[in-house]
Amino acid sequence: MTITIDSIWILLGIACVLGFGGYLGVYWAVHFILASKNIGFWLADKIIWPLYLKVKAWGQKWTK
Repeated sequence: MTITIDSIWILLGIACVLGFGGYLGVYWAVHFILASKNIGFWLADKIIWPLYLKVKAWGQKWTK
C-alpha cells in the first residue's frame, strides 16, 4: 500500500475528527462528574443519611 497525498489528507481528517471527539468526550465527562457530585451530595443528605439513621434506630430497637 502506498501513501499518496490524498490518503494523507484522509488520515489527517480522521485523526482530527477522533481528536475533536476525544476532546468533547473529556469536556462532557468533566461536566457529568461535576453534576454527579452535586447530585451525589443531595442524594446523600436527603435520602441515604436519613435512611441510615432509621435503619440504625430500628436495629438498636431490636438489639435491646
